[in-house]
Amino acid sequence: MSELVALLTVQRHDNTLDQLRYKHEHLPERAAIAECDAELAKLASARATTEAARDELRTKQRSIETDASDVEAKANSLEAKLYDGSVTSPKEATALGDEISGLKDRQSNFETQAIELLLEIEPLDEQLVQAEAAQGEIEAKRAEQQALLDTNAAALDSEIATLEAERETAAGSIDPENLELYRKMRITYGPDAVVEFDPAHNGGCPVAMSAVELDRWKHLPAGTLEPCVDCGRLVAKLS
Repeated sequence: MSELVALLTVQRHDNTLDQLRYKHEHLPERAAIAECDAELAKLASARATTEAARDELRTKQRSIETDASDVEAKANSLEAKLYDGSVTSPKEATALGDEISGLKDRQSNFETQAIELLLEIEPLDEQLVQAEAAQGEIEAKRAEQQALLDTNAAALDSEIATLEAERETAAGSIDPENLELYRKMRITYGPDAVVEFDPAHNGGCPVAMSAVELDRWKHLPAGTLEPCVDCGRLVAKLS
């Protein structure tokens, strides 16, 4: 392989490698995974809010149930006292009965509040069940996309590795100074840093060579590598 052919080969491989690396970085599975992660984060935030609201209601419910239990115990104690024969005064018995009635009213009120809280908690529990199911679906979708990403990325990694090895082989036959010149030119001119001289198409340069410059190049020996006086790119004359 002549040095100029090798240089054009390196450029061709660099262009292909750029495309493959871009494709690797922008595989659609990456966007799908990012979308799943965003959905999971949003779902987690919503679940945390729902759980906090549910837990607060449960705390209130337990507190009210405890109050109801305490009042019931006190009423039961007073009822036992009322009927154990220790209360002999009608006035005391009446007062005790009134207190028991008041306690049972409080107990009933507490129990009603507890039921109302339970009715508020039930839809929140349902929301959490639905959120858990949704999370499972999203995680399954994410796992599927991750598997696809791993497969497709591995295929591109293999293709990139093969091209990199071929590029290094071609680069090994190029004068280091010319290789460095190409590297600098590539920063400025991108994928067309080096063009092959083509006398039939304005010299092969994106900017048409002047007639004088084109004639000069026609008389240069094969193997010439020079910057184009019109556009600055490297022009390689293979034959």
